[in-house]
Formats: sequence, structure tokens, C-alpha cells
Amino acid sequence: MPAFVLNTFLRYYSKNSNFASILLLMVWALHSILNANIVLAEDNKETAIAVRVEHVKQAYFYDVVQEVGKIKAIDSAKLGFNASNKITKIHFNNGDKVIKGDLIAELDNTEAKAELDKSRSGLALAKTKLERINELLQREPYALSKQNVDEVREKVNLAKADFQQKLAAMKDYQITAPFDGQLTSFSQSVGSHIAVDDVLVTLYKLNPVEVYYAISQNDFGKAKKDQKVSVTVEAYKDRVFNGKVNYVAPAVDEQSGRVAVRAELNNPSFALAPGMFANIKHYFGHRVSQILVPQNSVLVNNKERFVWVVKRNRVTKQLVTLGKNTNNGYVVITSGLEQDDLVVKTGMQNLKSNAIIKILPDDADPKPNIDAHSTLGVQ
Repeated sequence: MPAFVLNTFLRYYSKNSNFASILLLMVWALHSILNANIVLAEDNKETAIAVRVEHVKQAYFYDVVQEVGKIKAIDSAKLGFNASNKITKIHFNNGDKVIKGDLIAELDNTEAKAELDKSRSGLALAKTKLERINELLQREPYALSKQNVDEVREKVNLAKADFQQKLAAMKDYQITAPFDGQLTSFSQSVGSHIAVDDVLVTLYKLNPVEVYYAISQNDFGKAKKDQKVSVTVEAYKDRVFNGKVNYVAPAVDEQSGRVAVRAELNNPSFALAPGMFANIKHYFGHRVSQILVPQNSVLVNNKERFVWVVKRNRVTKQLVTLGKNTNNGYVVITSGLEQDDLVVKTGMQNLKSNAIIKILPDDADPKPNIDAHSTLGVQ
């Protein structure tokens, strides 16, 4: 209402004091109602909650299983003599490396050598006699019967066989390396008498070696020969030994319920020793794409795991299923989120469904440093 109209109206009715009092009371009441509505509207106005957010990440992982196993030699041999006598020579020291064919130790072979020399002489005599008979037959073809000639030739053959036998027996007095490897300690020393088949020393073939371990039967269908493995041992914590699977058991062990696996590892420096415990990563060969969110974004309510997802300037509660942590501040989400979702990572303490938020500036979203060989699984 224009001011001059209101003033005229008040002057007209000013002579009636009762009416003026009532009018003033009505104006005051109207003013109070308007002020109350303004205060109520301000009280009902929703305050935006300040948060920081981050887009979910996508990373690729190898499907890996981690197990504990033991290093074993592919080949090993317990070496001894095939004869009994006194040890005369040991050509290597405890723990030495040898090459296939190396002469490792010798026995006293005096008697055996004498028998060999005797056999050699008998063979030479038989051959000489046969040569003379052949010369005679060339001059006088009918000087001897065929039977007599055959008997002499048979004696030569028998002498030759006896010599070969005595020559082979000489090897019973020697130990030679059947393959490249490393010796253990010798059980006896020079001058000791050793019996047949007593073990003097053990030889291990250490390049390559094998690692023995077992996997869950749940992974049986994924395990194949020639899949890659990486191995670490306590003796060389910062060193990784790579190899390939060379055996997967065709059946599940009835007692353990697990599947035996072996992998071959190159070991040119002989760093890996039989009996060592080993930590194995067995890569099943294919990569898996997974969604990651900051660990701080995941909240817990009893058995529920959830995050706050941003939709425009409001948030909604989204239940999620977790995979394993990546050990760098992120966690795998196996279900519940999409690749382009935006999640709250700080300031979620006072959030509720459909709450209005104010997004605070943040540094550029860091790209998670994910190990390409990370293990996947479900918590």
C-alpha cells in the first residue's frame, strides 16, 4: 500500500482511539508473523557439507596365488665305490663344484691292476698264436683242421672278453661325477677302508633346481605347465628368482586336499640350496581389470561395507563388495561401483543419504602405484 494512502487512512481514523489501537495491534501481529516465517525459513535451510572426492580407478592385475614351498635339487646322487678297499686319493674338497666326468676319488687298485695286466698279457699271447696259425695256413692251407683253427680263435675271443671285464672292473675303484654339481662333505678321508656301496659323498645338481609347493584345489583348473613363477628366499630378500611350472599333479591329494606343483628355476650361481624355504608367486597367466577406491572411502556398518557416491551435489549410500587391499592406500571393489563413479574420501562423518555437499579442491587424483603382479582375492 502506498505511504500517502496509509497516512491518509490513519488521519481519518485517528479521532477514533479504539479503532486506532486495534489497527496498531493488527499491524504488530502481522509484523511478528512475517519475522517468525523468515526465522523458520532460515532454520530450515540445509547447510552443505564440505568433502573431498575422488574418481574410482581402474587397474589391471595378474591372477596370482602365493604359497610357501621348498627348494629341491632336480638331480642328486649318493656316490660310493663298487669295490672294497682303502681310499688312496680324494681330488676335491668338501663343498667343491665339479663338472661331469671329473675324477672325484680313488681306491687302492693294486690287485685289480695286476689282474688287468695278467689279462692283457693273456690276450696278447692268444692273438700272437692266432697270427702264427694264419701265417702257416697261408703257406700250407691244410696244415691244421678247421676245428683246431676255430679253437684258437675262440681262445682269442675269450681272452678279449676277460680283458674287457678286468678293464671295466678298474672303474669300480674310482668315483667320477655323473653330472655338473656341488659336492657335500666327504664321509671318510684318505687311508680309510670303505665297503662296497658305502656313501663317500653326495653330489647335487643345482642348476637348474626345482621348487615344490601345493595350491588350493579351487585353483586346480587354472594351473598349467609353463606358467610363470617368481620365488624369494630369506637368504636373499631383495632378489627374485624366476622360473616356469614343469609339473601339476593330475589329482588332489586325499589327505591335504591340495594339488602338488613343481617349478623349475635357473640357478647358475648356485644361490638356491636344497632344503631352503621359498615364497612363491604363481601367475595363472591372464590379467584381470578391477576397480579401486581409497581405503578411507570405505565405511563399515556391522556386516555392511559401503561408500558415499556423489550424484551432482548430493550423495547416496552405495553398498560394495571388497577385494584385497593393494597395500598402497587403495582397495579392490569387486561389485557395487562403476568405472566413472565419484566417491567421497574425506569429510563423510556427518553425511546422510541425499545430503548436499560442497566439494573442496584437492590435488590431482594420484594414480595408484599398483604392482602388476598383485594378488586378487575376496575378503
